Formats: sequence, structure tokens, C-alpha cells
Amino acid sequence: MPRSRKRSLAGSGSGNAPRHRIGPDGRRRSTPRPAAAPSAGSAPDVDTWREILRDAIFQLDATPFRPPDPRGYTGWVNVHDFGAVSISDVASDPVRVARTPRLIKRNPVDMYLLLLAVRPSRAAAGTHHDLLGPGDAVLVDSTQPYSLTADAFAHYLSIHVPRAALRRDLRTAPAVGRVIPAHDPTLRVLTAVVTELARSPLGRPSEVLTELGHTTYELLVSTLRTAAGPDMWSSDVQLSRRAQSARMRAFIRLHLADPDLSPTTLAAAFGVSTRYVDLVFREGDSSPAEFIRETRLDQARRRFADPRQRHLSVSSVGQSVGFTDPGVLIRGFRRRYGVTPGEYRRTRLAGTAGQPSWNSST
Repeated sequence: MPRSRKRSLAGSGSGNAPRHRIGPDGRRRSTPRPAAAPSAGSAPDVDTWREILRDAIFQLDATPFRPPDPRGYTGWVNVHDFGAVSISDVASDPVRVARTPRLIKRNPVDMYLLLLAVRPSRAAAGTHHDLLGPGDAVLVDSTQPYSLTADAFAHYLSIHVPRAALRRDLRTAPAVGRVIPAHDPTLRVLTAVVTELARSPLGRPSEVLTELGHTTYELLVSTLRTAAGPDMWSSDVQLSRRAQSARMRAFIRLHLADPDLSPTTLAAAFGVSTRYVDLVFREGDSSPAEFIRETRLDQARRRFADPRQRHLSVSSVGQSVGFTDPGVLIRGFRRRYGVTPGEYRRTRLAGTAGQPSWNSST
């Protein structure tokens, strides 16, 4: 089941000296430093950050790039498991991180990581030594040495996948160490999804997180295939329909609660015509409106079967998945599953403690 592991590190200095934070736009900002809170996983230096990296991902050497800031240390390691992939959000004050031959031998792990640079840094893997600008990406292999160096605040989002699975689906060993530029259209699709998932993975049913994990994996495979092909710098209109379909389906799942979600919304969000949106979905034997409706009904069904949400009325569950009219939900649910939401909930929750709450109209 998808899960999240979050460790945040804060300098242990005192007073209100400024510390650096990364805002939603990826920019470094100076904000008042709160007092350290041991229960929140605070740490005084990069050594603890290195230990958390080891526990959450795998063993890496981490060395401060410059003398410690007297105002304290800032860094974090957040890892979220989505089944087919894991996504990490890792940041630190200036640091050099390396996967060395010694660590590879001591801590063997078979994994590929696609590193998405939020802040500039330098990457070295195999024969490649390149600068990474914001939005650039590089694939590294846990069984081969590599290093990342940042002389300013370092911040990466990364996707972790098993080596065997990626090699199987690519039908070859992917090229490691080569930079995929931020303007690559398929990478932009992938980065948008990963950024959203890293920002707010919680609060969604585990089944949705698993589906989003599969979508992310498909986009990762498409990104690496695009980067390896002759059309590496193609425009957005040259994206494969499969990649566009995965992108649009992920958008729908992330915005399911929006009652105005529609084919027109998708067309506006992706800069294409509604006719193109319809064509993308028709290749999957569906239509965008049908996919939205079926996804809403499926998520409502999952929530009606969840004992943790038994206190929510049918109307509340409907609103959480984009149905503003309970009657529309009830009629659609009956057509799709042969019973009303209330009947379905009573059957699924029979024998559990307490009684579910639903509208008397069902």
C-alpha cells in the first residue's frame, strides 16, 4: 500500500536569525528560523541528513560544500511510495552527495533514479559531467558511481524505480548520466505530475495513489524513450498520444473534486482542442466525459466502502468527487452498480462497528 515517510531537518541554533526556505515556486527565501523541535526530527548538521538518506533511499556520502552556516542547517528528506514508483523530495544546504564504489559494494541496491533538479547543481555519472539547470533531469543507476554537487541550496525531486522493471519495459538498458533538458516536452509532462504528487500526496485513497504511481511510471518510460530517440527536442504536438492520455488521466484524478471538470477543461489545461482530447480518449475505447464520470463513480464507490468515511453523507462523498447534485450520483451509481449508494454502503460495512451515516433519500 502506498505510504509516506517524512523527515524534516532544522538547524538547532537559537533566536530568530534568518534561515533559507524553498517556496512553492522553487525560489530560495529568507524566513525567521523557528526553534528546533526534537519531536519533528530536527538535526544540527548534514550528518543526520545523510543518515536519513541512507534509511529512506540508500547509502550515499554527503559532504558540506562549504563551512557550516553559523545560523544553522536546513534540509529535508520526504519519500512517498506510490507502488510502481517512489517519489522523493530531498533538499540541503550546499552539499556534495556521492554514490561511491565502496558504498555500492557495502549497500547493493538495484534501482534507477530520475533526478529532477529544482535548483541548479552539477552531476557526474559515468563519462558525463554536466550542469543541471532548474527543471533539467538526469538518470542515475544505484549500481554505478555518481555524484551531485551544489554550491548553493540543493533541491531535487526524484523518481525511484526497480532496474529490472525499467529495463524490461524499455527493452534495453537506459543511458545514465545524460542530461534531459527542462524544455523536453515529455519531461515537462512528467515533472508537472511529480511536482503535484510530491506537494500533496496525502488525503487521497490508497487506490488512487497506486493508479497515479502507474501513470507516473508510464510517463517515466515515455520520457526516457523520447530522450533516447531522434526526436528528442520535438514540440508538444509531437508527444505520443499514449503519453498525452496518461497525462490527461492523471490530471482528471488530481482534479476530480472540481465540479466543472470537463473535456473543455482538459483542452484548456493542455492547450489543445476538445476534438483532440476526444481523439486521445477514443483510442482507449472511451470518451473524456465517460472517463470523468466513471472515475467519479469508482472513487465514490471506494469511499462508501471505507469504514473511515462512514460518517460522511452520500451528498458529502459526492461533492468530494465532483457530484454537486446527489440525485445525479444516486442515479449514476444505481445504473453502474445495480444498487443505491446507501444500499452498497450498508452491505459493505455490515458487521463493522457503528452505523454509517447517509442521506435518508437513499
